[in-house]
Amino acid sequence: MDCPTAQTNLSAYLRGDLPLDQRSALVAHLRGCRICLVRLAAVDPLASVLVQTETPPVPSGFERRVLAAARSRRSQVVAVAWSPLRWWRMASAPMHAAAAAVLVVGLAAGLALGWAARPATRQAQEDSQAMALTTALAAYNLDYLGDAPGGSLADSYLALLTNRKGGRQ
Repeated sequence: MDCPTAQTNLSAYLRGDLPLDQRSALVAHLRGCRICLVRLAAVDPLASVLVQTETPPVPSGFERRVLAAARSRRSQVVAVAWSPLRWWRMASAPMHAAAAAVLVVGLAAGLALGWAARPATRQAQEDSQAMALTTALAAYNLDYLGDAPGGSLADSYLALLTNRKGGRQ
């Protein structure tokens, strides 16, 4: 490999994007070419040290031992259903604090929204119904229906005007 080709492949080499044959050719070139090695050192100081060091040989039987260990661990893993109590025991102290903070904020928001949306008192409901009836009677000039007995035809008209269900209450 010549120097211009090696220098254009340096960034791909650092990213690990070079095919194996080009990579081995570049490494061989870097071991023999001081100029390209200096360029590589300028791009990444750690890369030049790694190129100069030899890769240690893999011990015999290493792959077999790793695969055997992985198989034994896989057989030991037991599927366990998710449990909030187990999560709580395994979580760290900051997670406990965050969970407590979310709980407090959620409860405060629920109370605040519930307080604002609480049902009106019986007296307030009766006052609003009386106001609606008065408004309906005044809007349609139906003052004479104001004293209609419950269940009468006049009371039905008033119920329709005030959007009530059933007769007056």
